[in-house]
Amino acid sequence: MFSIENQISGKTFPINKDETILDAAISHGINFPYGCQKGFCGQCKATILEGEVYYEDEVPNGITEQEVADGMALLCQCNVKSDVKLTVSEIDSVDDIELKTMPCRVEKISHLSGDVVKLLLKIPGSESLQYLAGQYIDLAHPDFEPRAFSIANAPVNSSTIELHIRVIEGGKFTNYISNDLEKKSLLKIEGPKGSFYFIEDSDKPAILVAGGTGFAPIKSIIEHMIETNSDREAFIYWGVRDEPDLYMSLPEEWSKEYDNIHFVPVLSEPNENWKGRTGFVHDSVLEDFEDLIDYEVYACGPPVMVEAVANTFIGKGMKKDNFYSDAFEFAFEQ
Repeated sequence: MFSIENQISGKTFPINKDETILDAAISHGINFPYGCQKGFCGQCKATILEGEVYYEDEVPNGITEQEVADGMALLCQCNVKSDVKLTVSEIDSVDDIELKTMPCRVEKISHLSGDVVKLLLKIPGSESLQYLAGQYIDLAHPDFEPRAFSIANAPVNSSTIELHIRVIEGGKFTNYISNDLEKKSLLKIEGPKGSFYFIEDSDKPAILVAGGTGFAPIKSIIEHMIETNSDREAFIYWGVRDEPDLYMSLPEEWSKEYDNIHFVPVLSEPNENWKGRTGFVHDSVLEDFEDLIDYEVYACGPPVMVEAVANTFIGKGMKKDNFYSDAFEFAFEQ
C-alpha cells in the first residue's frame, strides 16, 4: 500500500496498488474534481511532483503527450508504483462542482411503501455526476415540469443515481413514475444542485432529522460516512405518520452494526401496536439533548418540520452556523 499527498491541501490518504488515485481519494472522502471518470474529459488532471504513476492501457484521450511530459496525469485512470505527491485544487464548496444536464436510463423501479417509489437511474457510460452527499437533482420528462429530488446514494458510485419519490395525490409526474414509467426509459437530469451537504471537515457530532422522504439525503450522508470510515457520532431521527412509512430498515441496521450511528424513529399517527416514540420528530430530539451547542444539525423534509427544528433548537443552544437544511431559505425567528 502506498500514500498520496496533495501538497495544496496537505491531505494524505492511502491507496492500494489496484486503485486509481481518484477512486482512492473518493473512498477516503477527499473531493478531487472529476467529470466523466472514463479518461475523456480531462477534468481530473493533476501535476505529479514526486513518485511514479502509470496507466493499465494506453494513455487516455483526455490528456496530451505534452501534458504527460510536463508531469501531469489523469487521476481517474492512473495507478501508482510508489508514494506520490501531487497538486490538485480540491472542491471546497458546491460552487466548485460543474452543473450538468444529461440523459439517463431507468435501471430499476421499486415500491418501498404504499406511496414511495425508489428510482435507480443509470448515467451514460461516457459521463459521470460529481456531487456532495445531501445535494439534489432536477428530474425532467418532456411531458411534465421538472421536479427536484434529493440524491439518496453516497457519491462513491456516481454512475448510478438513487431517488426516493413520494407519489403525490393529483401529482401528474409522480403518478406517472409510479404507474407508467418503464425500465430502460430515458429521462433527463440536471445537477447537482443545492447548498445542503455534509460538512466533512467538521468533527462535531451530527443530529440528522428527517421527515418522510427527507430520509433520502440522510441516507446519502450516512452511507458516505460509512464508505469513508468516519467515526463521527450521528444521531438519526426519522419522523413519519405510521410504521409502514418507515420505508427502509437501513437506519436500524446501521445502528446495530456501527457504534457511532444511532437511530430513533418517531410516529405522529401510530397504530395501537407501536411501542416507540410518538409525536413531532423535533420534540423527541429536544427530549434527548440538554444542550445542542456542540452539535451540527441536518434537517430534511417538509418545510413546516424544518422550520420547527430550526427555531426550537436555537432555544437549546444550537448555533445558526451549525444548522443545515434542504427545505427552503427562511429567516430564524428573532
